[in-house]
Amino acid sequence: LAVALGFIAINAAVGALRYAGVTEVIPVHMQLTAVSVGWMMPLYLAAALRLWGLLPGSVWGLWLVLALLPAVSALPGLLRDAMLVLALLRLIQQTPVRLSLTLALALLLAVPLINLLPLPADAALGLFHLLLAGHFYAVYRVVPVLSAPRLAS
Repeated sequence: LAVALGFIAINAAVGALRYAGVTEVIPVHMQLTAVSVGWMMPLYLAAALRLWGLLPGSVWGLWLVLALLPAVSALPGLLRDAMLVLALLRLIQQTPVRLSLTLALALLLAVPLINLLPLPADAALGLFHLLLAGHFYAVYRVVPVLSAPRLAS
């Protein structure tokens, strides 16, 4: 979980440099983004499912394979996105802090809706990043609550 979220944070920092005008980082940011979307987002939610989802190992393994399949094949990213939504729904089902995870899911689902808004490219990109940041912040707020029973036992 920490590795996936750390990688995503590094990508966000490089992206901040890119949008601050450091054009030399554009190729690096593009590569980091591809890895973040294809691998790190599924791995981040796979780790969360493993830690808190209470799934049998075979179900978790199947989820992981389906979530990573678009990264290694020509399958559309829609499969990955559906698996991410299913993971968040499972986490919402299993947690006592449903409101925060429901907010995290809503923010993540709002990301593709940006394309429907009549916004300039820079505003759309800014909103995209604010929604993702809100998603990760909502998940961050839940981690201590979800981890507490494990730490106590």
